Amino acid sequence: MDHMPRVLDAVKRAYRDLLDVYQSLANLAVMALILSLVVSAIGFFLTRFGFGLFGQLVRLAVHIGLGFVMAPYLIAVHRFILLGKLTARYEFDIGDLRLQRFLGWTVVFALLSAAPTILSRILPLPGLLRAVLAVGIAIAVVIVTVRLIVVLPAVAVDSERVTWQNAMADTQGYAGRIFLICLLAGLPVGLAAIVLSAIFASAGFFMLGAALIQSAGGIIAASLAVVIASRVYEALGDRVRA
Repeated sequence: MDHMPRVLDAVKRAYRDLLDVYQSLANLAVMALILSLVVSAIGFFLTRFGFGLFGQLVRLAVHIGLGFVMAPYLIAVHRFILLGKLTARYEFDIGDLRLQRFLGWTVVFALLSAAPTILSRILPLPGLLRAVLAVGIAIAVVIVTVRLIVVLPAVAVDSERVTWQNAMADTQGYAGRIFLICLLAGLPVGLAAIVLSAIFASAGFFMLGAALIQSAGGIIAASLAVVIASRVYEALGDRVRA
């Protein structure tokens, strides 16, 4: 039995879910946007003082920082989609086990996303071989990330069976479809960001525009990823248990 919806059906549902999220969790989305703007601005300032590996490490730190400040919002979105629960307040309770586990996994995903660039820079390899290695690592990272997509929604709803082994088992045979869903859902956001960046650049506000677009686009993209991950978990999360 096929537990996953078709790609286009999943993309359409993701945007319907996104609209529901913004209507029901608008105050949390605004707070997440403000906090991500602050972190992005700090990161932009710091990256101007370093290049190469240092710049990549700063970007990694910013990525982790964004995951930290957005975690209460992302958890709330997961719980809204999967449980129908509305979260009223934007709370950072470091003692909360759910938040700790969620933050831990966001660090894992941040490290995965940074691995291709950082490893290709620190390994003493010639240019062509370094580029080939970076591409190979990037493909591996995409595959692993897609296979682990059900981890964060499982953490958000306090599942006791959150392991990378279960995530891999649950998504077995569906990686390609999940990747296509994420890709097609993200295309409109990416195209809109390119167009808006061009408009800001032509008006002479490239730096300001880039920061605003990065933060706003990041919130939309993260929200889309969360609703897609939640629906994938809903469809596959209890399919296989080791």
